[in-house]
This record gives sequence, C-alpha cells and structure tokens, in this order.
Amino acid sequence: GALGHVVIFTFSVVFLSLSGPKQAIGLVLGYLYHVQLGVFITLFACVFGASFNYACARFLIGNWLYRRFPKKMTRFNSFASRKPFYKILLLRLFPIGNNVVTNVLSGSVRVPFFAFISASLLGYLPQIIIFALMGAGIHSSSNTMIYLSIFFGIVSAVLTGFLYRDHIKSRVELLNMEEEV
Repeated sequence: GALGHVVIFTFSVVFLSLSGPKQAIGLVLGYLYHVQLGVFITLFACVFGASFNYACARFLIGNWLYRRFPKKMTRFNSFASRKPFYKILLLRLFPIGNNVVTNVLSGSVRVPFFAFISASLLGYLPQIIIFALMGAGIHSSSNTMIYLSIFFGIVSAVLTGFLYRDHIKSRVELLNMEEEV
C-alpha cells in the first residue's frame, strides 16, 4: 500500500545519500513501477539525496573540509566556479564517479544551488532512463526494452565522450592562452 511506497522512496533517498548507485535504484524502480513512474521516482530520490548532501556540506562541514583538504577544495572550486552548470552536468553524465563526492564538494565550494540541481537533473536522466527501461524490460520479459536500454546506453556514452572532448579542448585552449600571456 501507500506505506510501502513511502518506505521504498525513503530507502532510495537514504541509499543514494550514502553513495549507493542510482543505476541500481533505477533498475529496481523500473522493475517495480515500470518506465515512466520508475524514472520519475528515481529522479526525485536522486534530487532529494543530492540536495541533502549539498545542504549538509554547505551548512555543516564545508569549513572543516576547507581546513582539512585545502588544495583539493581549491582545485574543485576553480574547476566548478567557471560554468558551474556545464561542469556539474559533465560530472553527472559520466557513468562512473561518486555522486556523493560531487554533491559534497559542490555544497562546500558553494556552487549555485540552481546550477547544481538543474545540471544534476539533466545529468541523471539518461542513466536513470536506461536502467528503468532495463528494469521494466526484465519485469515484462520484453527484449525490446532491454535492447532499447542498451542502445540508449551506447548513445549516452558517445555523447558524454563528445562533451568530455570539448571540455579537454577548452582546457588546452585556456592553458595555451595563459602561456602566451
């Protein structure tokens, strides 16, 4: 019943806040709730978990992190301060990486919340769709959904590669400009 849905959602948020993979939640919720609702609930849980980590870092442990890891915090701050939406989106689109670290660092260096949350929403979406499709395909024994999730996974990897390539090119151009000055 309704209590079961609340428990599943709460578990998902806690799991994601503690660095659990969003892909696993997307797969399970896609299996339980089918594609559309599975994607929506997973995305909502990811946003809740990311917002919780961001707020904790910004208001509770940000100063401690700066004192404990000054070089790393300064490096992430310089990375995220220019085009924060684009940088967070790039981090979110990579299939590997630690979302909690991104959340905590973003909150600690005070990445604007709107840029953080909107980039997170867009960045989470491709993988959540892929795994919710896979979960729904397993549930309904639909090879089409499973093949679709594989296809979207390949497309997502290619697009992420292009974004990363553009990021590297802009870094090289920036370094070349700094060298000339």
